Amino acid sequence: MRDHKTLILDKKQVAGLADMKAAIKAVEDVFREYGLGRTKMPPKIYLHLPEHGGDFRAMPAYVRRPDECVLKWVNVHPDNRRFGLPSVMAVIILSDPRNGLPLCIMAGGNPTNIRTGAAGGVAAKYLARKDSRVVGMVGCGAQARTQLLALLNLFKLKDVKVWGFEPHEVKDFIRDMKKAKVKFTAAKDIEECVRGSDIVVTTTPSRKPLVKFAWLKAGAHINAIGADAKGKQELEHWILRNAKVVVDSWEQASHSGEINVPVSYGQITRNNIYADIGQIVSGRRKGRTNAKEITVFDSTGLAIQDAAIADLIFKTAVRKRVGIWVSLA
Repeated sequence: MRDHKTLILDKKQVAGLADMKAAIKAVEDVFREYGLGRTKMPPKIYLHLPEHGGDFRAMPAYVRRPDECVLKWVNVHPDNRRFGLPSVMAVIILSDPRNGLPLCIMAGGNPTNIRTGAAGGVAAKYLARKDSRVVGMVGCGAQARTQLLALLNLFKLKDVKVWGFEPHEVKDFIRDMKKAKVKFTAAKDIEECVRGSDIVVTTTPSRKPLVKFAWLKAGAHINAIGADAKGKQELEHWILRNAKVVVDSWEQASHSGEINVPVSYGQITRNNIYADIGQIVSGRRKGRTNAKEITVFDSTGLAIQDAAIADLIFKTAVRKRVGIWVSLA
């Protein structure tokens, strides 16, 4: 580490620095800190720009251990294809809380995918049945890949069923994940993907329910990942009425997570929420308590997760001497 300088990491450099096994541990650790009240995390700030068809989101956080601050500046512009750009981009700034020095500025796309996948893995560790073997992937984009990678690190999976809006997306997903020693099946529809699955992962941008309560087997766990803005919804509200629901943050989830639509319609209330993930990981609330209960994790993505992964990437980069040091202070 160089005194008073800032490390710059580009997209390619960042992609090779975050190991999923280490990421799961890092995210689990910050969830524990969160549950014990040793983090500071103002609500996500939205800057809506309808005149440009997109928005920006600012996500700040402080975690006492590893004692670092982070700010993620992320955009969502669905029509960015016309500019030849991804619809979602992000920059993460990791700072020293003792003096404000920017320690590292890194491309935020890959860290975001990794930390979200790791969060799903941590949730499944505490909420899914230990003997889970079959996974149903509803959606097969970039988020689905890291979600499955995390589950492969934690469970002895045998079968993975995959559904996507387009057949070529399913084909590409199975091709990209073929190194995993599991059986992959392209499901003909969502019902086939969900029925019989021990763990269901939803990663679509849907604004209407896709997964029905009647399709879920007893003891199933759902990682609901796709809903990240007001109006988005992937699960039938009856699932949330009848499941043990765990959110990452009530404030974020009720505004933009899987629960946001049912809450706005009065179909569920805060009384339907069992706990947040910090309470579960810190031991303040129990996770799964029997083999038949249905559990749901509503993931909106917390800035403390970004802090965990940014710290991991930064320290790995310093150790491996990756990146460029510049003077900003």
